[in-house]
Amino acid sequence: MTKLFTLFILIFSLSSYAQKKTMNDIITKKEEFTKKTMYLSKKQLIDQANKIITSKYPEFVFNSLLYEITAWKNSENTIVKYRRIIRFIPLDKKDEDLDYDFEVNLTNQNVSPFDIWGLGKFYFPTTEEQKKIDFVIKEFGLPRFGFNNVIIEHSDMYCIHIYNEVAFGKYFIDKTTGKECRESIEGNYTQMPDFPELVDKDPLIEIKE
Repeated sequence: MTKLFTLFILIFSLSSYAQKKTMNDIITKKEEFTKKTMYLSKKQLIDQANKIITSKYPEFVFNSLLYEITAWKNSENTIVKYRRIIRFIPLDKKDEDLDYDFEVNLTNQNVSPFDIWGLGKFYFPTTEEQKKIDFVIKEFGLPRFGFNNVIIEHSDMYCIHIYNEVAFGKYFIDKTTGKECRESIEGNYTQMPDFPELVDKDPLIEIKE
């Protein structure tokens, strides 16, 4: 009985040691990465993110000029975000929950949302859809920087939704002529009363240079 108990204690001790060592290795790697990226520029961080994407998803090819790319960091994570400058919602995909943006966590090398959903929900314009996007860009003068730019295709027109946290506008142009075919809608969002906010003790800070 004493030998069996001693064996149990030994196995338990080895298991605990292995778990502790694994956690320590993870923490050590994270600390090493944090030190390595501490003084990297925005461009260098984006280059690292691009390499991770290429390594994990070689079939994913994207044009960086179509995205607003920003880099963020706090004490725990370094993240590069890719936001699609112009979103296009095709007529036959209005009911689909498409993904347009993605981000790379350089600390753990996670690529969201691809690591969860794969590439199946990510929007890739067809050749025909790209022609439609180019048409609206030319006729309406997109993008409007400082705003989110969304083009929604209808059977006879395009609805263009431009908005940010302060103001919004909806415009409608004919699919053939490119001329405005409905009265536009513009306005400002009503300022919400000030409520107590939860303070993020470790917020992500944008790296701009």
